Amino acid sequence: MNKTQTIDNWIKNHGAANFDLKKRDIILYDGGLFSVEKKIKRRLRSKFVKIKKGKYKGYSMLKHIKGKKVKYEDYTATFWFEELDETINYLRSMKRMLNKIGYKTGRSIK
Repeated sequence: MNKTQTIDNWIKNHGAANFDLKKRDIILYDGGLFSVEKKIKRRLRSKFVKIKKGKYKGYSMLKHIKGKKVKYEDYTATFWFEELDETINYLRSMKRMLNKIGYKTGRSIK
């Protein structure tokens, strides 16, 4: 069985995900394993400035610009307590499948 057949078979049996082999991405959909909620929030505009005094001279820090607020999108993902073990098993199954077709899942990208 080739890679795409193995992935298609896994998706058929498990669902709730898709894979982009070129980008090496796993795409999880809202409502499958978790719920994604989007909120529009406002915060003070900020910028990085160099510190000129004190112990950390030359470091950058985030400074808020008073009076200017900007809108931003805030996303949260919600996992349910009752389904945590099932979610872990699902991700382990995904890991086994990816390892089987030759993708290493244990390394970090630096």
